[in-house]
Amino acid sequence: MFAKLILKRGKSAKGYDREKISNETSFLGFISNIIAAALKVILYIFTGSISILSDAVNNITDCVSSIIAILGIKLAAKPKDKDHPYGHGRLEYLISLVVSGIVLSVGFQFLKTSVGKILHPVTISYPKSTLAILLMTVVIKFWQASLYSKVAKEIDSVTLMAQEKDSLSDTLITSVVIVSIVIEKFTGKILDGYVGLIVALFILYTAISLIYETISIILGRGLSDETKHEIKSKVSTYEGISNVHNIMVTDFGPDNIVVIIDAVLDYDLTLEEAHNIVDKVEREVSAILGIRLIIHPEPRGSGSKIINSISRDLRKIVRESLNIYSFHDIVLEDKKIFIDIDYNGDLVKKREEKDTLKKEIIDKLKSIYPDYEFEIKLDAIF
Repeated sequence: MFAKLILKRGKSAKGYDREKISNETSFLGFISNIIAAALKVILYIFTGSISILSDAVNNITDCVSSIIAILGIKLAAKPKDKDHPYGHGRLEYLISLVVSGIVLSVGFQFLKTSVGKILHPVTISYPKSTLAILLMTVVIKFWQASLYSKVAKEIDSVTLMAQEKDSLSDTLITSVVIVSIVIEKFTGKILDGYVGLIVALFILYTAISLIYETISIILGRGLSDETKHEIKSKVSTYEGISNVHNIMVTDFGPDNIVVIIDAVLDYDLTLEEAHNIVDKVEREVSAILGIRLIIHPEPRGSGSKIINSISRDLRKIVRESLNIYSFHDIVLEDKKIFIDIDYNGDLVKKREEKDTLKKEIIDKLKSIYPDYEFEIKLDAIF
């Protein structure tokens, strides 16, 4: 209900207002985290349980995360300026790293404290209301995770996705605490330190996973195979476009993903005709997929006899090699010919292997066309 209301409030004719939606979602998360943390702190005061305290502090770090998320999304939504011509969208990823770092530090702290409780166990007396209160916090955190999930999917927010995972981990952590209290009540075994250790390890795992995922995006993780296939399929449906390849991605933030592709057009099109085809495809596919598509056109065929001849020989070289997928962008300048080669990036990895592959191609071409110089650019395909 709350997710639908927030999305409805943040929707306009131009689409979703990501800043408004994210802020309202994070604020609701902040309020629910305050409630959950306060309930557990009260329980800790009456019990002295390290597992309950670690769970409470974990919720408090979630409050901090919500505040950071609100500030981060606000900063990320700042418009482009002279110093940042592509906007400030990547701040959202940096904020996600900060949130993950806070969770990581909390995990290490409680790892240390829990080990101390294992070495020096203390008998704990739990009030009758303990289980009821903890179950209430589980319901709160599960609702919170559901809220984050629904909103994050609609607006593609990495920060909210991170908070969703954190909320789900919290429901599991509190559930483990509940189970340990029940076992301790019926068996008399003191499990507080061990459960605190489990909670700490889970917090560390969650933090490391979030850090890895966010760093992967910042380093240029690229698009999933499904998204690449979708882009190729949609672009290839347009008349005049064929052989879509070499997809490159630059991520300036969830609202500013630039995708550059190579596509083949007939060589005898006029510049105006080629421009009109490319402009139409870029405009329409960008609107459908929510990206900024840029197409680099390449000619199919050539008016040059030497380029057509080299193309035929290159096709033979590709067929005979397991390491070469295809070629494109054959350009003749005086007596020098530039060629882009797509190779198997899973098999050819080391610099020496790339140099060897490049030399093999050049030697084969030089043996056929001794009067020409060749420069090969290798593009890895994975």
